[in-house]
Amino acid sequence: MTAMNLHVVICIVGDVSRDSRSLLLARTLDSAGFTVSVAAACTAGEPGGDVTLYTWNDRGGRAAVRALRYGAWLRKQNIPTPRLIIAGDYFALSSAVSLARRTGARLLYDMREFNFALGPLAQRPLRQKFIEWSERRLLRQVDMITVSGPLDAKVVEERFSRKAEVILNVPPYQPAQRTTRLRDTFTIPSDDTIVLYQGVVHHGRGLEPFLRAMPFLPNVHLCVLGDGPAKRALQEVSRECGVQDRTHWHASVPYDELHSWTCSADLGLCLIEPISMSYEYALPNKLFEYMMAGIPSIVTDLPALHEMIMREPVGMLVNRTLSATDIVDAMTRIRQPITYEALQQRCVATKTYSYEGQSQHVLRVVSSVMD
Repeated sequence: MTAMNLHVVICIVGDVSRDSRSLLLARTLDSAGFTVSVAAACTAGEPGGDVTLYTWNDRGGRAAVRALRYGAWLRKQNIPTPRLIIAGDYFALSSAVSLARRTGARLLYDMREFNFALGPLAQRPLRQKFIEWSERRLLRQVDMITVSGPLDAKVVEERFSRKAEVILNVPPYQPAQRTTRLRDTFTIPSDDTIVLYQGVVHHGRGLEPFLRAMPFLPNVHLCVLGDGPAKRALQEVSRECGVQDRTHWHASVPYDELHSWTCSADLGLCLIEPISMSYEYALPNKLFEYMMAGIPSIVTDLPALHEMIMREPVGMLVNRTLSATDIVDAMTRIRQPITYEALQQRCVATKTYSYEGQSQHVLRVVSSVMD
């Protein structure tokens, strides 16, 4: 099947300019000759190329309410009939199912997380049960599922008796060129170590354990590049630990700008807390983005992350309990010059984990669902 005149619509409730997975998918399909439309919020530059953007005004708020607003908005859009619809995550899935029914299009669901076991809902079982029931019902209308890692694919097959194709959360290739953006923005002394967390600020992403270890890590600064519901609570933790002067907060940036920020850090933070199955098997894009920027990471010893670090030693594993002692020990070892240089060289040498490296696989996956 040739791509010519095959129309693909990508549905995203969030901001496509800050959604690397959807943005890179849209650009890859556009470059291959597909007609691509993206229905999403967009606060920065458009996807580029010949991608058509249908922009919705995301006013924020609770995810479920945003999803309902998005669905109402999408029904009013005069989008040309697509051959394929891609639901960018669970919160776009219901709207994508409705659009597929109206148009007769095939439907691909990008299952970014295990929505039956979400980290932020670990203490909210009723809401978790509703999302689990809703997703299972909507999956009946889905023609193909994609996930972000091999272990995720195994879980999907075991739980839903469905095959899932793997599309890794890898960035496009860019050279690792050191910058001073974080150091200049927050006036961090040149001899101090910058540890970067980039991504949504949720509980369970290792920020609180690292903050509680920071009193024992003098001359270490934590820079948080992102927004999210746990930000205020974590700022209070930093004050409680007396490290607020070494903890720096910056709003999320458009994806096309992110690499230059990442290149200004010394270490990347990828301390996922195993508070749910979704987090237990996580293989997040931030790890690959740190690699692309040439900065080693400290990484929780969880199944998918362990497998990755054993294959590509680009970071230091930390026991899954994430005790302050274990974090301090990992930080001490990774900052040894010989160790740091070896890990950094491995990051720079590892060019295979780029979106270009999997672009042909992505095109085969998308084409197969339309056959």
